[in-house]
Amino acid sequence: MSVTVSIPYFGTSRYVCRAVESILAQTHQELCVVVVNDGDANPPWAELAHILDPRLVRFSLMRNRGCYFVHQVVLKASPTLYFLVQDSDDWSLPNRVSTLLTRLRRDRSDFAFSAWQQHREDKDGNLRPHFIRWLQKEAEPIDPQEPPLFDPLLTDNFVHRASHHGLFRRKALERIGGYYGGFRIHYDTLLTNFLLMTGKVSFVDAPLYQYVIRGDSLSRGHATGPRSPERILVKKQLAAMYHEALHWYRACTKRQISRAELAKTICGLSCRFVTGEDRAAIALEASKLAMEIRCAAKVSGR
Repeated sequence: MSVTVSIPYFGTSRYVCRAVESILAQTHQELCVVVVNDGDANPPWAELAHILDPRLVRFSLMRNRGCYFVHQVVLKASPTLYFLVQDSDDWSLPNRVSTLLTRLRRDRSDFAFSAWQQHREDKDGNLRPHFIRWLQKEAEPIDPQEPPLFDPLLTDNFVHRASHHGLFRRKALERIGGYYGGFRIHYDTLLTNFLLMTGKVSFVDAPLYQYVIRGDSLSRGHATGPRSPERILVKKQLAAMYHEALHWYRACTKRQISRAELAKTICGLSCRFVTGEDRAAIALEASKLAMEIRCAAKVSGR
């Protein structure tokens, strides 16, 4: 199984089947697809009961931990060289994995992601196409009202420079401390900036990822949305970590420290807010999940 796919689940029963089926239908077939019920009292197993594909692994956490925690558990439990992120309310076009894998290998990069076709959901649950996000930055000035673009240039501004919905090399994630930094929201912004500092990021301008805009999601909900006190506090903490890392990144570009020293420093930063309880819980859950993945691999013959 060359690619492990992590799909955290919480409260998205209407969408999860589409998300999982879109991954299992990929033209690249060497997959281990892990759906993790992130402490939801109503797990999605009934919605997925008809799927008999042995590449699908079902796993549950006892309590809600957040998607970054889930990704870290799956990352530690899986043996594959490549790691893909998929939200349970979104879906992928059939050639998403193969295209990203080809680009990542061709460019010898550490992470590859694609443009998104965004969809808005109306009150009746119907979807209508919205704008395409993450297009290449052009030389001409960009209208501030246009969708965010992929711009890998690292500046003093702590901004969302790349989507974390993509394909990673395992070693690249491990080099920066993994996927979990002790936060439940907004950490992917720092994660992708860390990847830009320590390695190479590839971009595919085809909208291979289909993203659903929901008003009750973590990124838009009242409690954790852009203007919420929690997000403002987290963003301030992450920005401080970014600027500390940026200092050492610039020192590395001036050859004042080595790339290995930069990676070690960033790895230390990424663990700053990870508690001992977090580490123990991740290790325990990863060991249990690893057994499930090994059993699935035997059944599938991969």
